[in-house]
Amino acid sequence: MPTITIRQRFELPLSEVFQALSLHETYNLVLWPLRSERIEDAPRPSPPDGPGSVRKMGIPPLMPIREEILRIDDLQLIEYAMQPNPIFSHHLGRLVFSGDESGCEVVYTISLESRLPLIDWLVLGQLKLSVMRGLSKLEVELRRSRPRAS
Repeated sequence: MPTITIRQRFELPLSEVFQALSLHETYNLVLWPLRSERIEDAPRPSPPDGPGSVRKMGIPPLMPIREEILRIDDLQLIEYAMQPNPIFSHHLGRLVFSGDESGCEVVYTISLESRLPLIDWLVLGQLKLSVMRGLSKLEVELRRSRPRAS
């Protein structure tokens, strides 16, 4: 199955990076130009973006992709899957986190299988470029939003 893996080192605390990547809204930056919007909250008592939540994605006004958060293991793992659609027969995203409060690494793996020849590889190529750029931008944004030491 076609798969890409992106590794990104963050010189930021694991807790901050994990928290940011556990929010659907963050993927507006990470997967730009795709937009992400939560359309279904996770069942309580989970936070709204937790397991069972669903986001729609695409380039407005066309946002045909629906992804569901399958699993979140605090400070370790986020896993999501695309809900069935006519173009892709399989899509799974996994973010694996390691590190501590002095820095961390995120390993982002995306597997994708298309019902149409070569579409999966084209989409994965674009996703890889977007994710590499987006994770770097995320680090800049997280640093910018940190309180300044006095």
